[in-house]
Amino acid sequence: MEMQLNLLISTINNRILGLKNIILNQENTIYTISHQVIETLSDETQRYIEELKRNKQVVYSQIKSRGVATNRNNALKHRVKGTICLLCDDDVIYFEDAFAKIFQSFEKNSSLDFLTFKIKTFSGKDYKRYRKDSFEQTLRSLSSIGIIDVAFREEAIEKYQLKFDESFGPGGHYSIGEDFIFMTDAYKKGASILYEPLDIVQHADLGTGGILKDDVIFGRGAMFARVFKYKSFLINLYFALKHYKNYCKTYTFSRYMQLLMQGSIDYLRKGFI
Repeated sequence: MEMQLNLLISTINNRILGLKNIILNQENTIYTISHQVIETLSDETQRYIEELKRNKQVVYSQIKSRGVATNRNNALKHRVKGTICLLCDDDVIYFEDAFAKIFQSFEKNSSLDFLTFKIKTFSGKDYKRYRKDSFEQTLRSLSSIGIIDVAFREEAIEKYQLKFDESFGPGGHYSIGEDFIFMTDAYKKGASILYEPLDIVQHADLGTGGILKDDVIFGRGAMFARVFKYKSFLINLYFALKHYKNYCKTYTFSRYMQLLMQGSIDYLRKGFI
């Protein structure tokens, strides 16, 4: 049986118009769209939604609630059985041979649950530092993961009982961390996660996690607590020391550490788990 790819696309409001660069009706591809609508849609958007609903390769779902993790969970809920799923945003562009490369990786690795790969910026540079060789992901290496560089076998979601933690990510109680938590949950439950140095997708230069703001640093501390529990206090120290040169012009070491620790303590006190 020929493999099918299921793009799980999260979008919001009128940004759905950006999908015109993604939904190109490629062979063996199904597009699952989770559309958050929390403001009035333009006439152009309304017409485009009707066009999408008529497309036999599209599964369209609309939700009213907020939060990136909530949107991603809705996309997961509407995934197509037996496919290779690719998590997708509304502001990316895939390379012409991207889907063929993903299929090839899963075909040659029959026990593989998750595949991670490279993101390029629109200017053609690597989105972050990547290794040149393939390797099995570890808890440590997953710290740099971004969810648009992840593909997986559809059945892995049910097999490992996975979903995005809706306390994390833009629109959640903590403003970052939904990607890392999703992948570390998979890792802890025994999923096979392989990195291959494949150029798959293009994205703008900076994601939420790279922004230096109090709520982002606070959220990072909470994220570490979600994954590492009380060990997060040591992780905070290690992270603050390692990344000092990235924030020293904006934050002192003590202030940065304070925000990380406050985030960890806030999460542990609330007892979300």
